[in-house]
Amino acid sequence: MAEPQVTGPAASTDRRGAILGGIMLAGLGVLAVWLLAVVFIARSGTASASPTPNPSNFTYASVKAAPPLTLTDQDGQSFSLTSLRGHPVLVFFGYTHCPDVCPATVGIVNESVAAAGAGPRAVFVSIDPERDNTPAMKSYLKYLPPFYTGLSGTPDEIQQNAQGWGVKYAKIETDAAGGYAMAHTADLYLVDAQGRLRAHFPFGTQAGPVTAALKALLAETPVPTDAPATAAPTGGTPTSAPATATPSAVPGALVARVISSAVWAGGPSPVILTVGDGTGRLLDGTVPIDVTVTGAGGAAAGGPVRAVAVKPWGEQVVYYVATVTIPSPGEWQLAIQSGDGRTASVAVDAMDQGTSAPLGAMAPDVHTPTLADVGGVVRAVTTQPDPDPRLSQTSTSDARAAGSPYVIIIDSARFKVSPLCGRALVMVRYLLDRWPNVVFIHLEPFEYQVITEEPVLSGDIANPPLNQWARAFGLGDTVWPAVKMPWAFVVDGQGIVRAKYEGIIGSTDVDVIVSLITGNGVIGG
Repeated sequence: MAEPQVTGPAASTDRRGAILGGIMLAGLGVLAVWLLAVVFIARSGTASASPTPNPSNFTYASVKAAPPLTLTDQDGQSFSLTSLRGHPVLVFFGYTHCPDVCPATVGIVNESVAAAGAGPRAVFVSIDPERDNTPAMKSYLKYLPPFYTGLSGTPDEIQQNAQGWGVKYAKIETDAAGGYAMAHTADLYLVDAQGRLRAHFPFGTQAGPVTAALKALLAETPVPTDAPATAAPTGGTPTSAPATATPSAVPGALVARVISSAVWAGGPSPVILTVGDGTGRLLDGTVPIDVTVTGAGGAAAGGPVRAVAVKPWGEQVVYYVATVTIPSPGEWQLAIQSGDGRTASVAVDAMDQGTSAPLGAMAPDVHTPTLADVGGVVRAVTTQPDPDPRLSQTSTSDARAAGSPYVIIIDSARFKVSPLCGRALVMVRYLLDRWPNVVFIHLEPFEYQVITEEPVLSGDIANPPLNQWARAFGLGDTVWPAVKMPWAFVVDGQGIVRAKYEGIIGSTDVDVIVSLITGNGVIGG
């Protein structure tokens, strides 16, 4: 999806100006949402009868309380998910400028609720606080049915709430009229009338299973007949606090936020942070920052690591990159201390590297295919509709032999095994122009043939066959099977893997790491 900062940074001033040019596009996007919603509702009223889908395929094995949602609604009121008790609730995360995935989800929600009957509610949580303020959410929702609530908040508030739901997101700079897109988790979550998380539906699930699950919950707990048409705002202080409370403006304290969309266990994983004081003002890189990985009870899992301050060219934000080693996958804390004694702590979720090319080790020494290798036949190396030939000029072995840092994007625009496929290729076009001295390489991950100029997959899209080069980068194991796409690997001039990302890949992630390994933008370097 052309869509995540894992909460992206502020864009440079000149690129922010481009957002003004996207106002008309935003209006068209809202109209598209409305039209799509009408189509889905119309379909639900005319569809022929079919067997009731089994919603158990999407239910959680154990029932537990839904994570908190405490943000600001479209009317500017404090909102808590607890205010919707008594109703089944569909929850999803997205943003109002989303051109495809979010409108599709809205359509599925509309169709499902229309078929299930009165009572269910829907909550749309924005992951784009820069554009989705209260007026923007209110304008967006006026085209949707009244059972919707739209939520937004500050970047910290949104990140804390999203983390509780296991939702990731990242900004993708595109240089388009709207300024940027967002990549994000696109699942749809179902909460019952008691506030318990009962099911989740991956993006692409049709309305049938969602409708069946809603009907089951309505039969389980009928909605009161005097229920209001829309949820009343809670007003005042939310009745439930976020999973991680928003830091208060305490003099002398630090406030840290994780920007990285992927943090890995079992190797030297870079973690990109922004660090500010208690008033919200970001540090400028002149104060040293140390980061220590801690586990249960605050026990250190290693010594402190000095973070490197990086300010990429054209940006206004200083990022701190701490390359830490986290012992095992799961939830950990980063204890942060500045040179003047101030402290902060922030949570990270470290992922299992599986057999993917390990961080801190030499990248695979393979020759990825270039245009020269295939006689200039573009479709033999990329399925992008409008490919950039610069992404197919140099192989990984060529870059390694020349001692050039490179970024390899393993993604397919044609063979979409996830809603994120093709999005990394949108992101990399922005970076190509920013880093002319860094090699950017696109690798199609799957085996395919070109038949009458059309790429045809050599297998089943449900279990697509990885080609030899994708396998060389360690993809296709039980942890990261072939359908987990896209990937990006950042390799330095010595051929060492310095960072890697899967699925949601923000332009800030790659931009900051490239700044770090090239020394361009490193403060004090």
